[in-house]
Amino acid sequence: MTLEFWRDLSVVWISIFFFLLCLVPLAVAFLAVHGMRKVLGGAQSGLENLQNASSQARAKTEETAAKVTSAVIQGQSKGERAQATLKQLLQRTAPDRDSAKSRNGSASTQ
Repeated sequence: MTLEFWRDLSVVWISIFFFLLCLVPLAVAFLAVHGMRKVLGGAQSGLENLQNASSQARAKTEETAAKVTSAVIQGQSKGERAQATLKQLLQRTAPDRDSAKSRNGSASTQ
């Protein structure tokens, strides 16, 4: 075996190693880019779906909060009106009680 044979053989081996060493990283990079495009496309549509769902949930929450708030406000206003009415009734009857006590008290002291 001559030196030319080994030279040709080493050139073939170097070419194969170089091809494999360049091909593998290029294939990995290609697959990574391709995969990232798919992931981003899926994530974008998924995020749009989530955004729609969250906006619907927000709208429903605001609607329900408005209903609950109006019911609470109406209940409080009815309670305030009842309290004011009761206070007025007690103020009207309070002088009658005081005058009755003073009449009863003066009669008992005589």
